[in-house]
Amino acid sequence: MFWLKSCPKCNGDLNDHHDNYGNYVSCFQCGHYLTSDEEYDVKRQISIIPDRVLPKSRTARKLTQVSA
Repeated sequence: MFWLKSCPKCNGDLNDHHDNYGNYVSCFQCGHYLTSDEEYDVKRQISIIPDRVLPKSRTARKLTQVSA
């Protein structure tokens, strides 16, 4: 899959790849490899991933109770 002008570093074009180590997304122009958080943000912008689903690297935050 391609994401045009979506690289967080240079606004270049992104492409997803896979190899022996797994899947990854990189930029054609600058060669930047996206972190899992950056990849999640790019995919969320085009609605591949619903907002309620968190990547494995992000943990859900619990709100503490506020006393009045």
